[in-house]
Amino acid sequence: MRYVLFLIAILFSSQAVALNCEKQPTCEELNYSKEDDPQCADDGYILCPFDFSYKKCAQPDCSKMGFTHSNKSAWCEEIIYCPQDNTYSLCKTLQLQCEIGDVFFADRTCGKASDWSKESGKIPVGIVYYVEEGGRHGRVINLKNLWRGSDYLFHADSPYSGLSDYMPWGYQNYDLTSLKNYDGSPEILNALQTRDPDLYKGEENTKLILEAKAPDCAYQKNTKEYAQYCVPTAALAAHQFYPPEAGADNLYVGQGKWYLPSWGEWMEVYGYDNSQIVCGGPQNCTTADSANNEGTSGAVGDHKKLIETALQTLQEKGAGAEKLVRGPFWSSTEYDSFSARTFYMDSGHRSAYNKKNADNNYHAYVRASLKF
Repeated sequence: MRYVLFLIAILFSSQAVALNCEKQPTCEELNYSKEDDPQCADDGYILCPFDFSYKKCAQPDCSKMGFTHSNKSAWCEEIIYCPQDNTYSLCKTLQLQCEIGDVFFADRTCGKASDWSKESGKIPVGIVYYVEEGGRHGRVINLKNLWRGSDYLFHADSPYSGLSDYMPWGYQNYDLTSLKNYDGSPEILNALQTRDPDLYKGEENTKLILEAKAPDCAYQKNTKEYAQYCVPTAALAAHQFYPPEAGADNLYVGQGKWYLPSWGEWMEVYGYDNSQIVCGGPQNCTTADSANNEGTSGAVGDHKKLIETALQTLQEKGAGAEKLVRGPFWSSTEYDSFSARTFYMDSGHRSAYNKKNADNNYHAYVRASLKF
């Protein structure tokens, strides 16, 4: 019946066109075709009123368009539904299922270092060191130490080359009131054992460091003193970093996406059993664990082994990567106005360093972290 009414309406319209002496459109101009539409339901066609050999799909078939009834919530990040029947759905974007030690690529996917090759076209940018929600989300450490120039500052256009790969933390003699200090007080033991959330907020720390009001500075730019006292050198380097092969504008791993890892995040990179930590500050450390080098109790190293293996494999396959055997590394966790927390990747030591240290005898390194 609906087709009959449709034809009558078209005929009346055709007569009106004739009275106005306008050219009657062809079936092709009205987007009708003689060919079958592979996505159309069997009874979903309407016929061209001027030539019944032409037809057009008015009711697509959800199943023919690839939609299914299955529940995709456990493995699909972005689900779209069939407009004709929302009981059918399609997965537009797969959820990540990353594991610690996986390579993280510039297209926001994960994979094994052993499976990667340059010919794949995928750009490795980091190694996963922490995962949650079945690998859907987590954190990544970049592939190499960041380097500084002769001015002691990081230059994003040459992240892996320069004068050296150690730099000052910056803001020497300046206590950032927006950051929680993790000094040598006895309370730090409880914070470490209970995994105080503030210990794992590297991204938030970096943001607060960069937003802090800079101290009055009497030093000239392009000097070592300027990098030590006037700017947050390490946090700024991590924030400005981007993998050269991916580009600054990459949606997932470009400039502004990275940050300086917190003290707790470095512990995740290494692998820790926090319940086994017995030393938190100088008041309850043993003689062997001095006030500024607060021991390795709880250090397991299982994550480091996975990460080191992946980095070495990438390096052997020609990717720009280097192992984490050197230390200490700067964290975005502050100790006090003079020092910031560091982490020794070679031994798992939790420590602190003078913020201006950037010389051969006293230095710390910088790597950047990323959330996904």
